[in-house]
Formats: sequence, structure tokens, C-alpha cells
Amino acid sequence: MPTRGCAVLTEPPAQPTIFYPAHGVSETWYRDGADALEALGALLGHVRARLVLELQQPLTTSECARLADVAVSTASHHLTVLRDAGLVDSRREGVRVLHTRTPLGEALAGVR
Repeated sequence: MPTRGCAVLTEPPAQPTIFYPAHGVSETWYRDGADALEALGALLGHVRARLVLELQQPLTTSECARLADVAVSTASHHLTVLRDAGLVDSRREGVRVLHTRTPLGEALAGVR
């Protein structure tokens, strides 16, 4: 007997088949911006969660500080922690350092 969330295909010419949804994918997989910030804030802290969500495009450390409403030194510290965790990648471009989300950071942010 199939379990909840699966589908059964019994129409010819196909063999009877049971389909189960991919593990971990459900209606709660994606959250809107406010819900994602609240959930990630509980996990990472509000500033780090905000940075992960805001890094949809490369941003400088100063831009990150402005968006998170913290000092540049504080933003730099949080970005270092996120980079060490594999959520953010940073690269120097002249005198600026640009930060972007990694694929892991995108997955955590709920990017589709």
C-alpha cells in the first residue's frame, strides 16, 4: 500500500509504478524573504542570515556592512565566518573585496 505523498501509475502501456517525492523536498522547502530571514536568523544570527540572503550578486564589504547596518569591521568578521563555513566566497578586485554566495549558501538561502 503506497504511503502519503506518493503517486501510483497503473495505466497501460506503463508497468505499475510507485513514485515517491524527492527526499527533503516539500511545500516547506522554499520560504519567502521574511520567513527565510527569521529561520536563518535563528540558525546563524540575524547579521549573518541577512548577509547570506543579500548576497544575490557580488557585494563589497562596505555594501554588506551598509545592508546589515553594522560597522565595516563587523561585516568583515561575519563574512569571514560565512566564508569559513563555505557559504560565501570572496575575491579581491583591486582595492575591493567582492563577496558572493556559494552553491551551499544559495541552497541555504532557498534559491531556486
